[in-house]
Amino acid sequence: MRNRSASVIVAVWIAASGSSALAAQSGSANTADTPWQFAITPYLWLPSVGGTLRFTLPEGGADASTGPYDYLQHLRLALMLQGEARKGDWSLFADSIYLSFGRHGSAFNQFDTAAASGEAQHDVETSLKGWLVQVGGGRTVLRQSWGNADAILGLRYLGIKATLDASASASLDNGASATPDIHASQTQNIVDGFVGVRGRVLLSGDGHWYAPYYLDIGAGTSRFTWQALAGIGYALKWGDVSVTYRYLAFYGSGDQLVQTLRFNGPSANLTFRF
Repeated sequence: MRNRSASVIVAVWIAASGSSALAAQSGSANTADTPWQFAITPYLWLPSVGGTLRFTLPEGGADASTGPYDYLQHLRLALMLQGEARKGDWSLFADSIYLSFGRHGSAFNQFDTAAASGEAQHDVETSLKGWLVQVGGGRTVLRQSWGNADAILGLRYLGIKATLDASASASLDNGASATPDIHASQTQNIVDGFVGVRGRVLLSGDGHWYAPYYLDIGAGTSRFTWQALAGIGYALKWGDVSVTYRYLAFYGSGDQLVQTLRFNGPSANLTFRF
């Protein structure tokens, strides 16, 4: 499955790169004569976070749901910043996010214990924090009166730490009960390659109003990952102001901590260009 995902990524990238002739036909800038342009975007993303985490325990293992987190209630800390450097049709970009969520009520999908048999009821809480870093490069492959499109290629890193706290009340075969407490803390480092497309569609003749868009797919440590973004923005002399909706998902396999993890929600962005 992972090889198939990698083949799809390569095929998409080749197809996107092959369309670079369209950029030349539409009058792309002479890169040698074009100065570097830079942009920094502090932003606030308010995602709903949910998924399934697989914890390894001395008695076996457990799959615990996480989220969906109520962002304003459970968020402890968030740092978000994007950057871009562009020269003509070529660009480099980076995105960094730190999120820390406090305890949240969760549910077991599976629980194994050596201390008891029979059905068990659990009072379960999980917490989650981690860094998300994306770096990549792109080339403008389409430039028309309605907007532009860049083919992109990059790496996405997610370093995550999750904790599980559970109190279980189980019935023993002899009718007695046991209430073992469980605490587990695990980390995982996920590195995925991705390919995709990004750009903007102009909504006004003067180019001030526009709709930004972004789509990528990838694989690596994850069995599959993808991300999509769309919204509306307004271009000013010094930069851009935009509001977008962003969706990011990771799908793991085997005994990986992250079985599924999804981030989706609105984002307010302020871009400074120089």
